[in-house]
Amino acid sequence: MELSEATALSSHFITSLLFKIHSLPASARSASAVEWWRGEGSRIPLGPALKEARRHLGHFASRPRTKIGGRQIFVTLSAIVNDDGQGSCPALSGNLCSIYDARPLTCRTVPMHYSRAPSTLGRYIDSFTSTPGYRCDTTPSAPMVLNGNEVLDPLICEHRNQAIELAKIDRTWKKHMLQLMDDDKQAGAAQLPTFKAVIENANRGYFTQLPMIVAWRAAMRIGLLSSADFTDICRKQLALIKARLPVSGTAELSAELHDLMALYQFELAAAERREEETHSLMNRSRN
Repeated sequence: MELSEATALSSHFITSLLFKIHSLPASARSASAVEWWRGEGSRIPLGPALKEARRHLGHFASRPRTKIGGRQIFVTLSAIVNDDGQGSCPALSGNLCSIYDARPLTCRTVPMHYSRAPSTLGRYIDSFTSTPGYRCDTTPSAPMVLNGNEVLDPLICEHRNQAIELAKIDRTWKKHMLQLMDDDKQAGAAQLPTFKAVIENANRGYFTQLPMIVAWRAAMRIGLLSSADFTDICRKQLALIKARLPVSGTAELSAELHDLMALYQFELAAAERREEETHSLMNRSRN
């Protein structure tokens, strides 16, 4: 989900900040481009498919594309819900979504997720509807939702467009973090990885994931979040973590939650000290 959605739903989900590297062939004439196109399962020719992918990634990329070794690199920052060890969405209550009216766009656009370019949706829908357990109407009388690379369902279209607009709103926030990541000292002070480290992780087949509090700190520093809002988010996340600890399941998940709890407790203690110092200064000025 987008970062601002994770902020709005901070009382429902424990989230992490996810850095993802998307790599596209720099030229449609290369052998790697043919391999990429086949892997994507695009319904349009290679050249237009590559242009579509670049255009679509451009909506969500937090940095203009960079060429590295014959590839075009796009960096996206998003929020991911932490695994609760139960094998299901934490917002589920029985078989129903407990936050249906406030559910994020990542849920509203299933199975035509907004991160996927239109011409690749057909292959994904085929895979989605054939997965055991999913109840999708695929009979001839079912309404058509996709025609080639055109999404026909008006509500899905609306939600995909909303996701693009939301990504634009969050762009300033994401660019600020990436700017910090260009400098070793600034990245370390903000508890962010360097941009170089994220690329190296991706080259080794790994993604980079950090507690979402890192992004919220950055948002507070540039004025997108007030200190009061930041403190409120920390309290909400801490309450979720404490509620999950008794049912955390594995020792690994329990250790992860304890580490997160310590992070948020530290931030709340720091906020309380700042508040006390402010009150003290105000009292002195009155006297």
